[in-house]
Amino acid sequence: MPANEPNAPSDVDEPLAMRWTLGRVLALMVALATIVFWGWIFSGGPKSTNPDRLDDRAYVTFAQQRCVQLNGDLAALPNAITAETATDRANVLDDANELVSAMVDDLEARAPTEGDDGTSMRGWIADWRTYVADREDYADRLREDPDALMQITENTELHDGVDKTIEIFADVNDMPECATPGDVG
Repeated sequence: MPANEPNAPSDVDEPLAMRWTLGRVLALMVALATIVFWGWIFSGGPKSTNPDRLDDRAYVTFAQQRCVQLNGDLAALPNAITAETATDRANVLDDANELVSAMVDDLEARAPTEGDDGTSMRGWIADWRTYVADREDYADRLREDPDALMQITENTELHDGVDKTIEIFADVNDMPECATPGDVG
């Protein structure tokens, strides 16, 4: 072999070319599937609604209006925080608790009772009932201890205070006025 000639394998009859092997085909399919998957994700393809979102939007409208009425009624009461004595504050809370309890009664009376909406509503109303009982307990304790604090019961299924579960449900259903009122302080 002359000194100037490159060393070339003698068994190659054609230039090297990309060949479609099984591994390359699978890699291309995985890459394309990944691109399609992320395109679908970013385009909003897997949209799903929260299981607590009520289908009965007429009820949602009613509930929001009823909660607006409650908040207006509570605003008309004397401010419990500025009460001169703990007993005066407890008396204002008693009046407020009656208003909140009446609102919960109204919500329950018109609530859906069947299907997923019924299941969701039973849980939400139960949380409201627990919250009202917590408010009443606070008013009673305030009469005996001027330094008493409001204690919120935990929803044992959701591991959060019932005030938070009420608020989350209201938020999921576009009923911001149906979160727990901020009148207790």
